[in-house]
Amino acid sequence: MKSFFLALLLHLTPALSGALPKRAENCRCIYGQPCWPGDAQFSELATQLSQPLVRPVPVAAPCYSPGAEAACAQVKENWNDGMWRTDQPGNMININFASYTFPNGTISACYINTSLGYPCTQGSVPPIGVDARNPQDIQAAIRFADTHNLKFVVKNTGHDYLGRSTGRGAFMIWTHHLQDKTYLENFVAAGAPEGTTPQRGK
Repeated sequence: MKSFFLALLLHLTPALSGALPKRAENCRCIYGQPCWPGDAQFSELATQLSQPLVRPVPVAAPCYSPGAEAACAQVKENWNDGMWRTDQPGNMININFASYTFPNGTISACYINTSLGYPCTQGSVPPIGVDARNPQDIQAAIRFADTHNLKFVVKNTGHDYLGRSTGRGAFMIWTHHLQDKTYLENFVAAGAPEGTTPQRGK
């Protein structure tokens, strides 16, 4: 199986590299920079999606909002509930990945312990993303990210133990609700070298 994936990667890499536009800059655009898309661009993206855009906030944010005592109580009650966490786009199973440490040592985060005296800030929680429900949502999101050279991350039901499912200022594709599966008995990868298409049960 490893040899299949290696062969497929080697086969697809030249095609993918040729399909992507060459950019002079090395860094991806993040929220807050002049290159970040405006409301008009995001509104246009929203017309191509099956669901409204999601605007994740740190899960402890209600505890910093006057009048949101009930919502804060719910957060505290479910703080250690993994199922509850995975059902929200701005939530991480491993909570340290929701914070961000700047090079000077300062931290952007939203702590559940409000007595620490720190403000609730976005941290590494992406500010906006796509709630993907079908392949067309994924395609539209990737095209948008590529067009605007955005830093983007993919967050599934769980999370990446290396922290790659979140990112400060990133554009997010949330695949938590992408649950449909179809097995194609006779699928053959177009252009794949002979013998590299996996067989059922192998």
